[in-house]
Amino acid sequence: MNARLLSHIFVSITLAVGILILPAERVRAADPPSFQTSGSGPGKGAVSSGGGDGLSWNGSDALAAYRKMWNPLSAGPELIPMADTAPPGEFYVRPFFYGQFVQAQYGSSGGVHSLGNGFNETQLLSLAEIGVGLTDNAQFTIFPSMASVWSSYGGAYTQGSGFSDLTMELKYRFFVQHPDRKIPSMAFALHVTLPTSTWTDAPVVKGGLPPLARIPSTHYGSPALTPALLTRYIAKPFRFYADLFYTYDFPNNASLPGVPGKPLVQFGDILQYRFGLEDIVNDRTGTGYILEFVGMSGLPFSVDGLPVNGLPVAADGLHVGAFNLWGLQPTFETNITRNLIFSVGVLLPVAGTNQYQSISPNMSLYWYWGPGGGDVIAR
Repeated sequence: MNARLLSHIFVSITLAVGILILPAERVRAADPPSFQTSGSGPGKGAVSSGGGDGLSWNGSDALAAYRKMWNPLSAGPELIPMADTAPPGEFYVRPFFYGQFVQAQYGSSGGVHSLGNGFNETQLLSLAEIGVGLTDNAQFTIFPSMASVWSSYGGAYTQGSGFSDLTMELKYRFFVQHPDRKIPSMAFALHVTLPTSTWTDAPVVKGGLPPLARIPSTHYGSPALTPALLTRYIAKPFRFYADLFYTYDFPNNASLPGVPGKPLVQFGDILQYRFGLEDIVNDRTGTGYILEFVGMSGLPFSVDGLPVNGLPVAADGLHVGAFNLWGLQPTFETNITRNLIFSVGVLLPVAGTNQYQSISPNMSLYWYWGPGGGDVIAR
C-alpha cells in the first residue's frame, strides 16, 4: 500500500469525523459561560444526558461545570492517553523517551526462559506528541518518532538510528464528567500509522514491535488503523484512567525470516488495554504518583479475514502464534513551571507468553502554550 493511498484514507476519515464532531456553536475555552444549575436545559447543540442533573453530555454547560471541579494541572500518566482534549487553540508538545532492555523471553505457557546464545537487544525510542485543540471537544495530534537499535542474533548485527513510524490521531470527547455523577469522561480516538520506518530504511528490532510503552503499538513498517476508547474519572485526590486500543495492520510487503524476497505479510491484530491510578499530593505543583498497568495481546487473526503469516518470531528463531505481554509502572510527576511539566517512570515486566521480557525506563516533558499565548487552561 503506497503513501498516496494512505494519505487519501487519512484525509477521508478526518473529513468524515470532522463533519460529525464540529459543533454548531463554538464556545471560547478561555471564557466559559456560567454552567446551568440542576433543572436547566442542556447546552445548545449538545446531547442531553438524561441523568437528572440538567447538564448535557459535552456542551458548554457541562464543560463549565467540569472546569470548576478539582482537577490540578499535571503531566498525567506516561503510558495512558488522556480522555480530555486541549481547549481550542491550546498547543502542546510532549517528547517521550523510551528504553527497552531485553532480559529474557516468555514461552508459550508463560514460563521465563533465557535468551539464546549471542542474542541481545536494546532499543531507544524518542516520540513527540504534538497536539492542538480544534474545538471544545476535538483535538488533532501527530506523533513523529525516531528509533535506535543495538541487537545481535545468530551472528547478524543490527545497529543504527532512523525515523520510526508516524502516527496521526483525531480525538473526540463525547462525554464530560459531571460533578455529581459517577460516569467518567469518555473520548473516541482514531489513529492512522504510516510506515515511515520502511520508507527511510530505519533499523528494526527482532519481532518488529516497539517498546510496550508506545501507543499505539504497531508492527514497524506496517500501515495501520487503531480506534481507541479513552476514559478518565476524577475523585479527589485520585484520578482513574482506563483505555482500550485495537490495531489493524494493513497487508504489506515485508521480509520474513527464511522466506526469499518480500512477500505480502499480514500480521495479526493487536489489542492494547491500560489502567492507571493517579494520586496528586500537591495541587499547586502538580506533584503526584501514578501506578500504571499496561497489556498487549497479539491476536492470531485479522479482521480482514486474510490468513496471518507475519507471526512473531521468538529469540530461538521459531515462529509462534498469538502473544501476550503485561507490565506495571510506577510514575512520578511534577510541574517545573506552569507551562513545563516533567514525569519519569520505569515499566517492569509482570508476565507474558511468546514475547520478550524487558525493562523499559521512560520519561517525558510537557510544554504547553495557552490559546493566543495566554495561560494554560485546565482541560
